[in-house]
Amino acid sequence: LAFMVQNNHRPFICLYPVYINSKKTLAEGRRIPTEKAVENPSCAEIRDVLTAAGMNVYVENKMHPREWNRDVQFRGRVRVQLKQEDGSFCQEKFTSRKDVMFYVAEMIPKLKTRTQKSGGGDTSSQQGEGGKKSKKKKK
Repeated sequence: LAFMVQNNHRPFICLYPVYINSKKTLAEGRRIPTEKAVENPSCAEIRDVLTAAGMNVYVENKMHPREWNRDVQFRGRVRVQLKQEDGSFCQEKFTSRKDVMFYVAEMIPKLKTRTQKSGGGDTSSQQGEGGKKSKKKKK
């Protein structure tokens, strides 16, 4: 009995980045429509969004079974607490795994890390540096 109480993760749900990745197919593990999904979300982004929403979240070093890419950016599973110990929801807007997935997918593009990347400054510095390096290697 004590063992069951310690390992009671029932109020927590699992979220893999694959679930909301617009680059994945349904067969590869995506769980929401492509138009609502995000391009290559990371566990850190999911964690940041949900923490900002006031949810109890922690990240585990696990892989989605259908994820063939063993790269670090695809690694990780996010545990989110949906319910309190007494069975009531932590937040009324999150009553299901789908609610959480749609919310996360909607908020990730608004993250500062995402909005800065789309700015012109980042791409120009990459081109200048990368271009010089590749030319040297060719000669």
